[in-house]
Amino acid sequence: MSFELPSSIIWIITGRCNLNCKHCYTTVYRTEKELPKEKVFKILEDAAELGVKHVHYTGGEPLLVKHIFDFLSYAKDLGMEASLFTNLTLLGSKIAEKLYKLEARVYASIDGPNREIYDKIRGQGTWDRMLKGIHALIKAGILPHINIAITELNWKQVRETITFSLALGAYSVSIIPSMPTGAALKNKVYVSPSHYREAILQAAEIAEELRTPISVWCTPFLEAITNSPYLFYGNCRKWDVIDITPSGRIVLCDILNIEVAKIDSELKNAYLEMSNNPLYNRVVYPQLKPPCTSCSLSSKCTGGCYARAYIVNGELNSPDPLCPKTASFYKPRF
Repeated sequence: MSFELPSSIIWIITGRCNLNCKHCYTTVYRTEKELPKEKVFKILEDAAELGVKHVHYTGGEPLLVKHIFDFLSYAKDLGMEASLFTNLTLLGSKIAEKLYKLEARVYASIDGPNREIYDKIRGQGTWDRMLKGIHALIKAGILPHINIAITELNWKQVRETITFSLALGAYSVSIIPSMPTGAALKNKVYVSPSHYREAILQAAEIAEELRTPISVWCTPFLEAITNSPYLFYGNCRKWDVIDITPSGRIVLCDILNIEVAKIDSELKNAYLEMSNNPLYNRVVYPQLKPPCTSCSLSSKCTGGCYARAYIVNGELNSPDPLCPKTASFYKPRF
């Protein structure tokens, strides 16, 4: 295969978290050993040499990492854009001011429009701490991107949650379906196909009403539900992205935690290893199965989310079980 250089890194910089959300998919990384500061710096240097433009630190909760501001700063010094995904509950004025000075873009989660729903998902008292965090960001001059994870606990309130997030001062909003893995599988709160469809239609309705674009993550089959000009989606099979775990493993997807390479020396060597991995190539060059083979959206969707397909059906290239066109073709394993 041809070797294309990556443009972005999604880095689970830690698996540690101060919360135990009912829908969390990263519980598998909770005890994974984190890289030392010097190794992170080396990977960032390699990334800059490869031409990586963006490093996104996620978790767990990145603000628990002792050197997270050093990592944000060093990426910036190397000419890369750096961003951070936080649950907001550890965020006060000092941290917000540091992030502003570093020109870091902030992604955050708000999974409900009120205390009752939010605390039910993320834990008692988290609503007030989240509000304190987002107000600190906005006061410091940072307008965050808000992502809403759709679960069986909040799908009915998608419209209200989007409206609430924008009213708080969010720069932009996205929604994402909770995956049937990790805590979401254990607690059985991952969203069903019918409820996710209703959530998307709610998002389309409020987006059109407010004339505000909304991103729909992990949903390459979006056009099977709506053609709203205000909803946008992508397809991760076509992204030139590296997913890195806390210990420096490169995984097929952070949802799956299937290792396709390990960063032992240079990042370029690991990326080459990933690019030649058979599993990686099965994802990038999928062999579609019915009903995707006869679907008019197949060239855009390419079978949908391979991580969700693998979790539910046991095959990377089986049709996405969340798509309304394929839900009846495969019987879930659980």
